[in-house]
Amino acid sequence: MESITPEGMIVKMKAKAKARKITILSVKWFFLILLSIFFLFPIYALVINSFIPHEQTMDKLWPNRFTFEAYTDMFTWDYLNYLIRTIFVCLMNILGTCFGASLCAYGLAKGRFKGKNVIFMIIMATVLLPGTVTSIPLYIIYKKLHWTGTLYPLWVPIWFGGGAMNIFLVRQFMKGIPKSYSEAAILDGASSFHIYYAIVLPLIKPILVYLAVTTFFGCWNDYTGPLMYVADKQSSWTLALALYKDFVVPEATKVKYVSSQMAVGVMMMIPCVILFSFFQKELMEGIAAIGIKG
Repeated sequence: MESITPEGMIVKMKAKAKARKITILSVKWFFLILLSIFFLFPIYALVINSFIPHEQTMDKLWPNRFTFEAYTDMFTWDYLNYLIRTIFVCLMNILGTCFGASLCAYGLAKGRFKGKNVIFMIIMATVLLPGTVTSIPLYIIYKKLHWTGTLYPLWVPIWFGGGAMNIFLVRQFMKGIPKSYSEAAILDGASSFHIYYAIVLPLIKPILVYLAVTTFFGCWNDYTGPLMYVADKQSSWTLALALYKDFVVPEATKVKYVSSQMAVGVMMMIPCVILFSFFQKELMEGIAAIGIKG
């Protein structure tokens, strides 16, 4: 029987370890690809079926003929006005969230006054209230203010605080900023507001980018808010509400083609995908920074 040298044993063990590692990686990749196919198939079906002719139904994984009829039909309607209103609401919410949340968080993180922690606890307690509980009182308030039928309920409130969770995130981020920065600025005669916009805001850019992107996602896809406040006034419809009214509600449906309905879903998905692709790095950095500084 041939004896195995120590060097041969080491080589054999390395070969077995390498084979085991390759096997484990292969199994992992197999299940990852399988899960990816499972989750991406609905998106594939959505995109592919948006290019089928109007007379064709969703009965194939690959259409016999591609056409842009569904997309060209969308731009023949009043969707440009819906898009402009949606962009306006998104922009105002982004500005209001970043300004309101950062200003409130600055006072709670760097301010020195009695009851600061109590105020913060009260703000965070509002997170425990479900949105369905506050929807009716809010509707009554906006109704008395004659705001129903307008876009005001969709963007004005966010300027007064920016949201409890957003305040929490920015506050946690600000707590990681050294106090020496603000103390040095105070010695130079800077006011609190000057410290806020000249020193603190540039340092919290990652979390502001995170808030801006996530706020855009929420506003762009928001359907409940417009349904509550502007559903009865078409001149104030946002894109999400208009798409629902035109394609989902049977009595209000203008176009019943499957391809048009799929095209609507694609058009709603594209801005979010593009925005996430551009700001993916900033989003990850913002989340990581929250965990480290919190």
